Amino acid sequence: MNNRELLIDMMSRHRLDRREVAELLKVNRDTVDRWLLSGESARREHIPDMAIELLALKLAREQPPAP
Repeated sequence: MNNRELLIDMMSRHRLDRREVAELLKVNRDTVDRWLLSGESARREHIPDMAIELLALKLAREQPPAP
């Protein structure tokens, strides 16, 4: 799975919109929009590995502990 697919999966599982992702990662909403563009788009930007890792860490931290 590539970083774009991972981001889409995390957004779906955690019910995040683009604005929320941008806030969590401290990036501009336009950056998230460009990350999510299809591979055919000239404006598409690759998602840095560190952004995926940071989002995963923040989302794991927000989960309540298991009983």
